Amino acid sequence: MKLLLCIVALAGLVASEPSQRIVGGSDAYAGQFPWQVSLQRSSGSSWSHICGGSLIATNRVLTAAHCVTATSPGSYRVVLGNHRLNNVDGTEQTIYISSIVNHPNYNGNAAGYPNDISVLRLSSNANTGSSAVSIIGLAPSGSSFAGQTCTISGWGRTSGTSSLPNILQHVAMGKISNSDCSSRWSGISGATINSGHICVYQSGRSACNGDSGGPMICNNMLAGVTSWGISGCSGNYPSVYTRVSQYVSWINSI
Repeated sequence: MKLLLCIVALAGLVASEPSQRIVGGSDAYAGQFPWQVSLQRSSGSSWSHICGGSLIATNRVLTAAHCVTATSPGSYRVVLGNHRLNNVDGTEQTIYISSIVNHPNYNGNAAGYPNDISVLRLSSNANTGSSAVSIIGLAPSGSSFAGQTCTISGWGRTSGTSSLPNILQHVAMGKISNSDCSSRWSGISGATINSGHICVYQSGRSACNGDSGGPMICNNMLAGVTSWGISGCSGNYPSVYTRVSQYVSWINSI
């Protein structure tokens, strides 16, 4: 995966990297996460995976605002129905972006990357008539998912130094309270947790570079959007997500 923001503990700085992946996870089977998209950016005549995303309507994808820094939507496309990033499985749908709507209060320079969420309008409707592509429902306002085990997925790195995996990865992690999350991040400069965040933690498991923008699923609902974590993706700190339930009204207004 790509563009998962990482807190650089030793330097005390927050850095943006171009790709994040699941650490401690396993291969997904084809069609297991049919709402998962690969967000790709053009470089000359080629396209590269930079982030994940989730199909929330036939013509809308939800991702992280830090994933879409270019001003032109023509720089991006999404691939749906993808299982193997570097192979053609025959189930893929490639759709270009017509417009990018970042949250108006997103601030990539502020501690904790507040409001790190973006809606991508697609240039055409996705075909959701097969098991390879479907829409995921949004967690309703007020959802807490206390004590739940949630699932994250993506094509991000499987370690802080690995390349991106070919097969979509997934891992289950326990949802923790924001107070617990904040406590576990205590002492790390820039690691601020607010009400717009939702965290999961399991030792040795983590989102990583390239997973950014991808889904955190709790109770079969989209509960979080991958936002940031620790540099090196050690699995010793919680993974931090934008809390979807906090932004449902804004998302539905677009």
